[in-house]
Amino acid sequence: MRIRYGLVWVGIAALVLALVPAMVAAQVKVAAGTPVTVAFKQDVSSKHLKPGDEVPISLVEQLEVGGLVLVKAGAVGRAVVKSVEGAGKPGKPGKIAIELVGIDPDGNYKAMNDKVLTLQAEGGKIEAKGKGKKILSFLFIFGLFIKGGEATIPADQPFKATVKEDIFIIPNE
Repeated sequence: MRIRYGLVWVGIAALVLALVPAMVAAQVKVAAGTPVTVAFKQDVSSKHLKPGDEVPISLVEQLEVGGLVLVKAGAVGRAVVKSVEGAGKPGKPGKIAIELVGIDPDGNYKAMNDKVLTLQAEGGKIEAKGKGKKILSFLFIFGLFIKGGEATIPADQPFKATVKEDIFIIPNE
């Protein structure tokens, strides 16, 4: 009887060991530092946003590893507004800083454990500054009534970013 149970366990172990390479082979690693290009899906402005607001982003070019398209162009993700200064008087320009969060894999593959591809913009943040209004000293009194320009990032303007941490992608079932 003990020999039978021993054979059953040996059979189960052999089956598991046979399946592990197939499961590992199906995984594709997207390494930290992999370059990607993203864009905002809507105009971003210091006039309407506040810190903590989420802004939708999309992948501009598909993400390929080893000839496999892992994430299709147009995959949706998000970014978060880190800081905002609205335009003001006298001629003070608006400023905005946004940090990328990640992209959801889209297509034939998905991230293990339903993770997102975490991203980091070149330089850490995406920043914009509006135009200031230069005021001549003799117009200082009138300059108090002139407001600077808001910081604006147009939709579809591409930004270079990288994958922030290693992630394993598996085929969508």
